[in-house]
Amino acid sequence: MSRWHPQAWTIATDVERPDPALVARLAQLPTTQIADGGGPVAVVGPGIGPMVSATEVCGPAVTLWAAPGDILHVLKSPDLVQPGDVLVVDGGGRLDAAVLGDVISGRLQARGGVGAVVDGAVRDLEGIEALGFPVHARGAHPATGSTTGPGALNVPVQLGGVAVHPGDVVRADRSGVVVVRREGLAEAVERAERVARREEQWQAAFAAGAGVDEVLGIDALIAEKAAAAGATGGPEVEERA
Repeated sequence: MSRWHPQAWTIATDVERPDPALVARLAQLPTTQIADGGGPVAVVGPGIGPMVSATEVCGPAVTLWAAPGDILHVLKSPDLVQPGDVLVVDGGGRLDAAVLGDVISGRLQARGGVGAVVDGAVRDLEGIEALGFPVHARGAHPATGSTTGPGALNVPVQLGGVAVHPGDVVRADRSGVVVVRREGLAEAVERAERVARREEQWQAAFAAGAGVDEVLGIDALIAEKAAAAGATGGPEVEERA
């Protein structure tokens, strides 16, 4: 939980955003397939999840670092959001002081923001639910902290152990959160789409009556791994008295 940032008090407005067409393609893919695709993708650590029923988030990051529990720069953040953006708040994981509520969530939404992901606490869940604004966070707490700073906008931040830079693409759903580096977005999309096509083929085969081994070759894989480990027994399940 860091109380300082090397770029504290910075408010950067010049953010290079990725190709909207690529962002739209990524939005059609679940976080699981994006993670399985690998490449320039980072998976945010567990603990950050959806706080309201609206869960689908995908867009370029407007990043915000705040001294844990401080909302001074959160209050400024809507001014920097463009349509399609996601606000990413590095609140140091603090859970006893909310850094985002329904008032600022409403302003982010009015500016065209498509969601917020917070490494910290949020509040006013009923109001955010009424907005239909997707918010992912570590938890909820009714009280806010300070408005004294420091903070910074559009600087590198941490989100669940993952570095996020302004303009990186954040994708969140019920399964979790992934971050795609802006420069690697095309590669990540192509990799994830290959995973999606492969899974579609699997499901079609299952629907046609194929078994798991027929589709996935799991028996051969187990035998290969067992042989590599020096196992001598057969594939049969050993009976025990």
